[in-house]
Amino acid sequence: MHKKKPSTNGNNLSATVDECLPTLEALALSLQIYGNEDDGAKLRSVIDQLRSASPDTRPAAKVSLDFVVNNTFKVSRQQVANTLWHAFTGAIPWFRVIDKVVPRELRFRSIDQTNPGIVDYPLNEGGAIRMLSTGPSEELLELHLDKIAGGLETLANCYPRHFADLVNENSDSVTADALLQCCLFCEIVYS
Repeated sequence: MHKKKPSTNGNNLSATVDECLPTLEALALSLQIYGNEDDGAKLRSVIDQLRSASPDTRPAAKVSLDFVVNNTFKVSRQQVANTLWHAFTGAIPWFRVIDKVVPRELRFRSIDQTNPGIVDYPLNEGGAIRMLSTGPSEELLELHLDKIAGGLETLANCYPRHFADLVNENSDSVTADALLQCCLFCEIVYS
């Protein structure tokens, strides 16, 4: 495992804690879901202690592109993009994309490319993907940033195994389908 050299900078401890917290949070979630729930709770307690002891040295003006789920888990837009990529390129049979709403500004790009992918539009302010559900009743649906934030909350609260897969970067088409349904319907409708 690669270790960083300690710096003489006074903010090094705070920066180290900030770097370690997402990993610890993912580990705690995995423990609570797949392992021992008591160990997961103990680790959550340690995370809370570290968070309260660490001074917030980040500049206030910096706007984060991350989602904060349940006031605890930081989920990057890249993690969401990687998961949604499975939804838009896989064989999920219950929807088809019919329109793309280009955002005013592409602050987030999932990969460096000349033309942004379909995944980037809903992950930027003002952008969206419009789709038609092909289930029993056709319905026009729109995926945008607010729906994604709400879908992450639903996924974490109601389907923690899928959320753990997303956070731990083990997403596949099943995870993508669950996330997309949580974003659009606030539950898993199609199984």
